[in-house]
Amino acid sequence: MVKLASRREVGAGAVQSLLRGIQQRKIDRVAAAYAVAAWLVVQGASIALPAFGAPAWVLKVLILAAIVGFPLTLWIAWHLTPVPHPRRHGPPPPATAADMALLILLAGVILLSAAEIATQSGMLPGWPNAAPAVRAGAPAAATSPPKTSIAVLPFANMSGDPSKEYFSDGISEELLNQLANAPDLRVAARTSSFAFKGKEEDIRSIARTLDVASVLEGSVREDGQHIRITAELINAADGFHMWSKTYDRDLSNILEVQDEIARAITASLTHGVLGVGPRGPAPARPPIDPEAYRQYLEAQSLSARKTPEDDAKAVALFQQVTKAEPDFAPGYAALGSTYVHLAQFQNQRPDLIAAADAALTQALKRDPRNLQALSSQLLVALMQWKWQGAAADAHRLEALNPHSVFTLRGLDSYYDSLGFPEQQAAMLREATRLDPLSFVDLNNLASAYNNRGDYAEAESAANDALALRPDRVLTLYTLCSAYAGMKRASRAQILIDRLAALRARDASQGCAALSAAASGGFAEARTLAQEIAQRFPSFVFDETDVGSFYLAAGDMADAMAWFNRAYDRRDYHLFAIAYFATTSPALLKTPGWIALKRKPEAKAWQAAHDRLAAELTGD
Repeated sequence: MVKLASRREVGAGAVQSLLRGIQQRKIDRVAAAYAVAAWLVVQGASIALPAFGAPAWVLKVLILAAIVGFPLTLWIAWHLTPVPHPRRHGPPPPATAADMALLILLAGVILLSAAEIATQSGMLPGWPNAAPAVRAGAPAAATSPPKTSIAVLPFANMSGDPSKEYFSDGISEELLNQLANAPDLRVAARTSSFAFKGKEEDIRSIARTLDVASVLEGSVREDGQHIRITAELINAADGFHMWSKTYDRDLSNILEVQDEIARAITASLTHGVLGVGPRGPAPARPPIDPEAYRQYLEAQSLSARKTPEDDAKAVALFQQVTKAEPDFAPGYAALGSTYVHLAQFQNQRPDLIAAADAALTQALKRDPRNLQALSSQLLVALMQWKWQGAAADAHRLEALNPHSVFTLRGLDSYYDSLGFPEQQAAMLREATRLDPLSFVDLNNLASAYNNRGDYAEAESAANDALALRPDRVLTLYTLCSAYAGMKRASRAQILIDRLAALRARDASQGCAALSAAASGGFAEARTLAQEIAQRFPSFVFDETDVGSFYLAAGDMADAMAWFNRAYDRRDYHLFAIAYFATTSPALLKTPGWIALKRKPEAKAWQAAHDRLAAELTGD
């Protein structure tokens, strides 16, 4: 007990000594002055840096410097500030070991707390999978979400049959799509809304994650020819109901029910906020065969999984739907979109592109305002090198609803293929605001940043994507490419090994080639490019990608051979590489590239690029 008391006395004396030292040296005033000055500098920089087009990492570095500088400033102040001693003259006595230990402990606690806050808020760059899932690439909202913003959660399946889960999910998705078509509303996209399926989370927490002001939830009970839908619109700010209603109808009238619900919700959100009054009655919707509609919803659930096997099953069901209901535009739109997805992952198979084109033409003939069909048709036009048709689709999408994810994703492909990575990144950033938990949008955003040479931003977006879906080969490759661009060979090697462990040989060797070339190992890069070329086609690499590996290795002859192959197959990514920051300017001066750009289709692409450039600059 005596020893314990002595230790307490020593500890209390040390604390008193530290506090007396802080007071004598005015450390508290130094800390307060530093905090105010750092806050002013960071606030000013957050306003000024974006105005001058500075990359986001500059602000991050400034914040980190402010955090690290705090304990350093306290340490300097402790040692350099004189202490008044009324009874003695000369320099003050040095701080005791206990004083310094406690001061270092205090500074360490402050530094670790600040670092933890910075990490949780996404200010500190992390290793793969380190990014918080809630952040998911979308910047935190600086203000409250718009009053007209909404998320549609998956409706509960009340049929008592788990196999009918696709039906309640499908009703929810159809309502979401109808609301998203309203230009007055901002609607969180499917991927993010459906991420909360089966999770018991507070509505207000969900709304904060999705950055919306209201949430729609409900239930579906389907029994033969009869359906009961209960829908509830909830104000996320206070948790109170804004609107609710139950619909008991015949299943053949499901399209009218969906219209009625969508119009009621739109009126509830816009009336009094935008000054938009109730609109006139919607045109009557023809009844639909209940079995065909069930097949449509089941096919939608398969298509949403985005695998070749599920796409093939979905196509078969959509074909049955369009045969049974030849005037049902959404059936043709979904069929065409699924064909497009299959074509993208099968090296743009011409027969799949043609089938997509035919289905989308039928969809737009029946409903020219169908955003899904327009967005998919834009991508088909790009694949077919129909640049004027793609431009017309892009303008139509923007005129109908510039805030829809269908519009944003269509414009993403449009700007990507015509060589405007900055505008492409802008579309994808907006898409991640509407769909913050979308792995695909985040991965594409990281790729767009890589093309711009913004590797730190690419790293951040790729980490956010990996936080949602760890060990996804495509994103690991995208992140590895960013590290190669930054010449961080050790970090790139970690991912190269990780991809190899996942048996993703092409992705592993592709990144190894880029990393070797960035470090001056051109011979190694060329060997790796040759191995990838020998296994072509594989992974997601197209002819332009293989040519780019040879280009990085400094092998212009083989690069041009693959670029000419890309021309012959009409790869819609080919000509855009001339406008990527990662492309060697030497390529554009080679006789082979000059000859390629003189070909008729290349001239047509360049004219489309120049027209879009003039539109963007207002010339």
